[in-house]
Amino acid sequence: MRRHVFPLLVIFIFAFWAVRSLMVDGYFPMHDDTQVGRIVVMGRALRNGQFPVRWVSDLGYGYGYPIFNFYGPLPYYLGGAFYMLGMSSVVAAKTVFLLGILFAGITMYVLVGSMMGAAAGVLAGVLVIYAPYHAVQVFVRGAMGELWALVFIPLVILGIMQKRWAVWGGIGLAGVILSHTILGYVTVLWYIAALLLYSIYLLVKKQLHLSFIIYHLSFLAIGLSLSAFFWLPAMAEMGWTSVAGQISATADYRNHFVCLSQFWNSLWGFGGSAAGCIDGMSFKLGKLHIVLAFAGVLLWGWRRHAPIGLIVLGVGGVLAAIFFMLRESLFLWNMLPFFSYIQYPWRFLTYAIVGLSMLGAVSIRVIKHVRVRWIVVLLLSAFAVVVNAKWFSPQFAYQRPAETFETDEELRFRVSKISDEYLPHDIVRPTSALQTISQPIIQGTDYTVETEVDTETYSRFVLTSNAGAFVRIDKAYFPGWVYLVNGKNTQPKIINGLPEIQVPSGTSVVEIHFYNTSVRNVGNLISALAMLTLFFIYGKNKTKIIT
Repeated sequence: MRRHVFPLLVIFIFAFWAVRSLMVDGYFPMHDDTQVGRIVVMGRALRNGQFPVRWVSDLGYGYGYPIFNFYGPLPYYLGGAFYMLGMSSVVAAKTVFLLGILFAGITMYVLVGSMMGAAAGVLAGVLVIYAPYHAVQVFVRGAMGELWALVFIPLVILGIMQKRWAVWGGIGLAGVILSHTILGYVTVLWYIAALLLYSIYLLVKKQLHLSFIIYHLSFLAIGLSLSAFFWLPAMAEMGWTSVAGQISATADYRNHFVCLSQFWNSLWGFGGSAAGCIDGMSFKLGKLHIVLAFAGVLLWGWRRHAPIGLIVLGVGGVLAAIFFMLRESLFLWNMLPFFSYIQYPWRFLTYAIVGLSMLGAVSIRVIKHVRVRWIVVLLLSAFAVVVNAKWFSPQFAYQRPAETFETDEELRFRVSKISDEYLPHDIVRPTSALQTISQPIIQGTDYTVETEVDTETYSRFVLTSNAGAFVRIDKAYFPGWVYLVNGKNTQPKIINGLPEIQVPSGTSVVEIHFYNTSVRNVGNLISALAMLTLFFIYGKNKTKIIT
């Protein structure tokens, strides 16, 4: 472990200029300006004992919705834990962004360093940190999930490349899935496609062995089983939301392909993506990254000084990522299942910058003298900072008390209207903050109501009615909600996405519980068994080492 202290210290020092804007007071604008709010509702759900968190009450205009049943929850668990433990919501959000940048450098160091030495690992770590799109993810888009998916992709590659890292590779795959649903799907699809192609190659060469197939199926099983509590219900229960309709309406992938020239240079901006070659945001790969990657491939062809698998994965990954961002790949986008959910072809920039950083580090392996190699790495890292650090700052910063990010109006209207796709498709969406929901059951003309308990997963009300009444509950319907009137299960009518129940005359106790469905229980069980199995294997191996 001591031998890694100096390389990691070097990465942290160079990373300072990438994260310093996150270390000052205030907050900054971004496209997905929901991150603080999501961390707040995650923290509240954790504090109330919900785990895994699926339903939140304050989003969805106050109707609540199952955002973390579908939207990658991992970075929000981290931010929610910080918030639950007393950190302010704004500081928690910035800390999650900061750690996402740093950990990307660390995992890239682990990937490249394990195969080409510490110096190459440091250069790869610094390159991935200072990739221009990394700055876009944080300071332009505010894409917390995609930022953290990038953290885990190097671990997936490491598991593919080296058998001794198989478990960590599977954990990395689970991390990608749990960080960002879309990139999780793409990564699994990419992995399966690469596995099939390589298996065909080995079969033709008569070198395909059963052990190879078993290893990669086990690798895939680890990642999918650890994350089954999330992706299994997400796939099974998506039809209860309006995700499909909103995706086709708001972001058609046909309008968001990248022009080839934009990879080399495109103007920096804080706007959005548009059809054509002029966008409000940059899709540049980084000139230094491209030059170093090109040099790395050329030098490898001359000296063969790096593992061929790393070169094949790097070159293949970069070229495939670039191709899928170009309009020439439209026929594949139209053919491949669920690709419309990706929305923006330029999301593949994540894979491109990982590949370029790997290949860029290959270039310094040609230097045999270790001290000279380190000097070159430090110089190139410093150059990366000088060239690209300017992108790692927001459009502007503003001062705003953290408490104002946590108000009902903020969560139930401003944040909710940015992302309301997890509500039922037919629910009436408020057009102003005054129309948002403040109580699950409002006072009626033929009944009175007293709210005794109201949390994310359980509410209890006392209703008094002279002649009985039909009562609407302003919590969006979703499988798992159970409604009790005086202790007896009652089946609600669902009208415009909201349940309506009948209560008898007199005083009644109405309770609503949010339980796991069968598919959620199955997913939870699979993930729990996978974790227990990994702990058992780890403990067994540790005992062997000690004895």
